[in-house]
Amino acid sequence: MSGLEASYREELGQHFHQDVVDHPDVMAECLSILRLYNLTPADLFFKYEAFLMSRPSGLRAKLAHLTLGTLRDLKSEIQREQQAKAVAGMAGTSNTAATEQPNRAAVGVRKGKSNMSDIGGFLEGLSTPAKAAKSRNSTSTSHLTNGASYSSPVGSSFSPSGAAFTPQRSMPSAPSASSYRPGPSKLSGTSHLETPIGRGDMSLSVPSSPTSPAGSPSSLAPQLTQPFELRPQPLSLVETLNPHLAAAPGSMPSGSKSRVMLSSTADPKNWNYRYMFEKISQRSEALDDSIDDYAENIKDAYGITELGDPHFVSEDSIYTVGRILSPPTDTSKATASSLYLESSRLLGAGKRIALRFAPAGLLKVRGGPPGVKGFGLFPGCLACVKGRNGGGETFVVEEVLLPAPSALAQSLTSELLDFQHGDKLKGQPVSMMTAAGPYTLEDDLTFAPLTALLDLAAKERPDVLLLLGPFVDSQHPSITSGAITLSPTEIFRHHISRRLQSVLDASPGTVIILVPSVRDVVSSHMAFPQSMLEKESLGLPKRVKVLPNPCTFSINEVIIALSSVDTLFHLRREELYQRAEEAEPESSPTGAENKDAMAGLIRHVLGQRSFYPIFPPPDAFASEVNLDVTHYPLLRMDGPAPDILILPSKLKHFSKIVDSTLVINPAHLARAHTAGSFAKVYLHPTSQSELEGTADSLDDFREHQVWDRARSEIWRI
Repeated sequence: MSGLEASYREELGQHFHQDVVDHPDVMAECLSILRLYNLTPADLFFKYEAFLMSRPSGLRAKLAHLTLGTLRDLKSEIQREQQAKAVAGMAGTSNTAATEQPNRAAVGVRKGKSNMSDIGGFLEGLSTPAKAAKSRNSTSTSHLTNGASYSSPVGSSFSPSGAAFTPQRSMPSAPSASSYRPGPSKLSGTSHLETPIGRGDMSLSVPSSPTSPAGSPSSLAPQLTQPFELRPQPLSLVETLNPHLAAAPGSMPSGSKSRVMLSSTADPKNWNYRYMFEKISQRSEALDDSIDDYAENIKDAYGITELGDPHFVSEDSIYTVGRILSPPTDTSKATASSLYLESSRLLGAGKRIALRFAPAGLLKVRGGPPGVKGFGLFPGCLACVKGRNGGGETFVVEEVLLPAPSALAQSLTSELLDFQHGDKLKGQPVSMMTAAGPYTLEDDLTFAPLTALLDLAAKERPDVLLLLGPFVDSQHPSITSGAITLSPTEIFRHHISRRLQSVLDASPGTVIILVPSVRDVVSSHMAFPQSMLEKESLGLPKRVKVLPNPCTFSINEVIIALSSVDTLFHLRREELYQRAEEAEPESSPTGAENKDAMAGLIRHVLGQRSFYPIFPPPDAFASEVNLDVTHYPLLRMDGPAPDILILPSKLKHFSKIVDSTLVINPAHLARAHTAGSFAKVYLHPTSQSELEGTADSLDDFREHQVWDRARSEIWRI
């Protein structure tokens, strides 16, 4: 990196701040504009301010942050401005040449017949984007005297890859549109510039802008969007969980019926509620009931007979349960000294008291995985703590009791035999494919990633195809700007419903399940918990199943829980980690500390028994949740722990086993400008001899043990 480039990067950071510092692609595009149009960072900043002021007030707020899209619009504006100046200069040259210097041509151009200013037709409509400027580096520019002679780059002597210089004269006339060449770059140590390639008689392609200086670092090149069809490593395997298990030996026979049974105990009508009609009393009751339910679970798990009131002044230590709250802070994240504990009306009259933790070495943590050296807290977290209130204003925590995992799911041995070795499956594994939206790149609404996924599904014919929203994303640039000619419903019908029907035609036995997102424009229910999509208005095939968000359902005996809200990312942003010592360390400790942060986030979801345990939602992501507190019970994970938990997130994709639950983050099928990923799961059956041999009776219950017999794969689309 040259010294001049480093100084330009620093100046850009001073003008545009985090918009370029935190986004290397935006920084590279800014440097490219400076190089191409011979500008300084201050010039670019002034042009950006003028660009904003020329926009309507409604659009001005959206363009306040410098993005690649805004930069491209600004680049087009600069190019049009420089083109107008070049044309005006050409007109001025033709007027003055006849009166003052009739025999003098424009600098660097030999006039042809009929006043043709184009060089052999190579430019043919391509105007160069900026006005020639004197170089600040005298060593990199060739200065010619008045009597100097030089050849004109016309005819067969023109070379697209040759270097062109801007001759400097004592009194140069204004350049014409075709005579202009950008001056030596301020960002490059060389004065050589590659000549823009024209189309003309040579049938050469016309680039949108002059090419970069020869030998310039590749890091300064603008980050151009790569077409989806040219994505690197398409349909490649990224990672595998339980690789010792084999993938499905083959797809379902063509034309076969469904081999799995879909069931759910929840009533879909509970999700079809009227939102924005909450009452304060109902919100209070829902929050209060969640504390009392959590208290009962803690008492059952640890054998605690009585919970105390944290506001009661006493020198004796007590156990109590409440909700962790944190007032707004300067850093917008909770700190250990800013936490409060809110009791339920039953335990502490609904009051709040400040929390303080015992010094390091005295603070203990009980429960959790082996090797735990601390615990995580976040706003809305339900916690059981042991301590005392000695002064009446602060509750000093001595020990934190982590929630125990839920009981594992069990089924009758006879049911397991019927599901896994019955007439439908006959001992074959169940294949499932799952993906989460967005399903199209931000550059268009062609849904190319979704097309690639559905083509693969039609080819492999999985038993279950599980798709989570958003399908038509409200945050897509074309949607937010209104640059669409079809309604969102028509977009869904054309790009999604029609292609789902093609999958069902190729694989009638595949069960397709759709789960909406709060960001879905096509959903009439915009609060979380969220009702299912409307099949008729969206033109979905009858065999497509629609489920609410979040939901828990079963495929044969396997319990699957999922939500399209990015709970893991929100927890990662809000979590406060407090170090503590194990209250009951293992008798033979290995000395290894459990440092799996992602598993800790998943345990928050499983331990709190809620798809979204944060309250209130972070301000930055409140629009992605639209939490309806009154219907909090619909977010709960009641009953046994799910066999499979699917939580799509913008965090890195993974497949993990946490507390005997297979947790999958397939990430998103499409990122902003690149392809994303999806997941495949193969559920192998338990051997028939093992099911029949270990059970005393077919009416005995047996754990599903999906974590041990499921192969999970993350694939790049």
